Amino acid sequence: MVRKVIVFVMLLGNIFSSFSQEYLNPHLSVEERVDDLYKRMTLKEKVGQMTQYVGLKYMQGLTIADQLDDIENKGRKDFYPGLEVKDVKDRIKKGEIGSFLLVKGVDEANFLQRIALQSRLKIPLLIAEDAIHGHARYEGATVFPTPIGMASTFDTLLVKKMATITAKEMRQTGCHWTFSPNVDVGRDARWGRIGETFGEDPFLVGEMGRAMVKGYQNNVLESSVLACGKHFVAGSQPLRGLNFSPMDVSERALKEIWLPPFESIINEGCATIMAAHHDLNGIPCHVNKDLLKMRLRDSLGFNGFVISDWMDVKRLHSLHKIASSQEEANKLAVNAGVDVNMHGPGFFETVVSQVEKGGISEKRIEQAVKSILRYKFSLGLFEKVLVDPSKINLRSDTAKSLALEAAQKSMVLLKNRSNLLPLKNSKQIRIFLTGPNANNQTILGDWTAIQKDDQIITILEAFKNEQITLDYYASGDHSNISDKDIEETKLRVSESDITVLVLGDNPTRSTEVVRTSGENSDGANLKLFGRQDELIQAAYDAGKPVVVVIISGKPRAIKKAKELASAIIYAWEPGEFGGQALADIIFGRYNPSGKLPITIPVSSGQLPAFYNHRPAAYFRSYNDEPTEFLYEFGSGMHYTNVTYNNLVVDDEIKNEQPVGVKFNVSNSGNLPVDETILVYVRDNYASVTTPVKSLAAFRKVKLLPNETKLIEMKIPYKAFSLWNQNMERVVEKGDFTIMVDEMKATTQLK
Repeated sequence: MVRKVIVFVMLLGNIFSSFSQEYLNPHLSVEERVDDLYKRMTLKEKVGQMTQYVGLKYMQGLTIADQLDDIENKGRKDFYPGLEVKDVKDRIKKGEIGSFLLVKGVDEANFLQRIALQSRLKIPLLIAEDAIHGHARYEGATVFPTPIGMASTFDTLLVKKMATITAKEMRQTGCHWTFSPNVDVGRDARWGRIGETFGEDPFLVGEMGRAMVKGYQNNVLESSVLACGKHFVAGSQPLRGLNFSPMDVSERALKEIWLPPFESIINEGCATIMAAHHDLNGIPCHVNKDLLKMRLRDSLGFNGFVISDWMDVKRLHSLHKIASSQEEANKLAVNAGVDVNMHGPGFFETVVSQVEKGGISEKRIEQAVKSILRYKFSLGLFEKVLVDPSKINLRSDTAKSLALEAAQKSMVLLKNRSNLLPLKNSKQIRIFLTGPNANNQTILGDWTAIQKDDQIITILEAFKNEQITLDYYASGDHSNISDKDIEETKLRVSESDITVLVLGDNPTRSTEVVRTSGENSDGANLKLFGRQDELIQAAYDAGKPVVVVIISGKPRAIKKAKELASAIIYAWEPGEFGGQALADIIFGRYNPSGKLPITIPVSSGQLPAFYNHRPAAYFRSYNDEPTEFLYEFGSGMHYTNVTYNNLVVDDEIKNEQPVGVKFNVSNSGNLPVDETILVYVRDNYASVTTPVKSLAAFRKVKLLPNETKLIEMKIPYKAFSLWNQNMERVVEKGDFTIMVDEMKATTQLK
């Protein structure tokens, strides 16, 4: 027995002695490993962890299909002026780069990691990507609806599942960090990035953001990635609707609108935060200590690390004129709270210099670097960082099924005159299909690579699979619809029974035609781009029913469609199964269930337009157009009749306790429906003006034909709170109205 114990002890000793450095020992805690590694690092190796570069193929203008042998032999040579691929490789070997973005393919990811493993301390790289709605910038990955469509589902479980699949596909291809979720509150429809947001309501944005964080950071070691909440903060109602434009925001607006979604994702454990492009109240977000330290860390309790947005530290000098040099810009950003620079040379060198000169403290570097290392250990990268290409399984059956379900649930039926939809007896009718989005990859949305044609089901392809008589005409794209296109549309409409016009926007980055939405594609006018309204008029003038389908990542002022079309479906950017999902809705296989997460105004002149405004916002009317919106937040129809009754609420609010709400919801039709239940609260009288109503809770419930369900929900105590005149968060005594559909009931705090 003694001999066995001695042998066991010897074996155990051999195991631990094999780890020549403690930080390589997976049996130690993460904190022990971080502390040990940090003590071994030189200043340059520490600052290297804070330094990010773009991938080598991207530097050279190569595609994912190009071979790694080519990266030093062709392509552009001036992405980083004066810096060649061999120089970047040398910096990796020296431990002077900690992360990459825009890495094209698993072969390049492994290539970079193998170089990092040659460094003195063998610290693995973080590989980051803008995986906003699926790992969509990777060719062959699953492409889900964009976030504005996800928000239309009001289904947090669905969104969590989508994020979980995204994380799994990212890890299979060597990526560990997604620049998502975007929890900006979308308050200006001119802004091209509305499609990246979850809409206009802070509570909805926060709940959807939480679901994304849960899915990304799912605690499955080799299938989770770091989430990144962006953009901190208040950049989504920019001056004139232009990305980067300044924002002037009151303390009340910050606390009521812009900060709550970040609070939600931070409470969920979001690992990283991205600073915002713009200046807030005259101070660029990247040097705003009030934001990045006092609010983000001290108040909200964030303990991860902060990354700059694309080249924004450099822009402190070149654009905002806050810093007189790049060296000063780097010092200001790091001292304010930026932990990682996106991206390129200049940062590493000057930060090292500033630490040596005392301009940046060693303590500040320690805070940043230990946080970065902590997540590299937590992701298991020190144990396994190389990816086996033979085990990549993108677009699994589960992923594809979920992408179709998400596309179906995201689409919003806004109009259905005389119950035109779903189309019945479709075998006997002739359908004319046209429009700039009828047969292309605009359905995928922004932040998407051009995918192989056999992966995408366009609307034309889906319609071809139906047993219908179909006539299709390829009208011009959004920017060049011609007189011939309009005349041809009018002629073919007259020869058909029903017309389906697929209109909207082009967010696609990889085409030569005009982009009309997406990042840095902002528009002053909310009308449909180009001559699309003329297509609607031409189709209507032919005297046949017209179905208008909008493919877009933003609210468009579709006044003409509302006036003339028989039916309107706002399909957003529904992803790779967008065509199939639309066909399922039009031909009655799926009962539409989406509801608007954002208001659709009549024109740009109504902006800002949102449902949760204060009482005096529309006390007066415009003299040149209606004051009412085209469609308000929460709008959406079904093919069946859903009714609510018997609302009962707790008659008293008790300190810190949720308020119970009960009611019946019934489906009186012959189709099942996924009903979205929205519960609103209004503070009837308060010491400060409060919104006419605010979303307090929501739920998705499936109702079978002729089924009634008793619904019981809890409204959190926090939903009744406000920021009083002293900027204290309180629930004031008095009456509150709770609203569900058309029902209202009162509760009170005595």
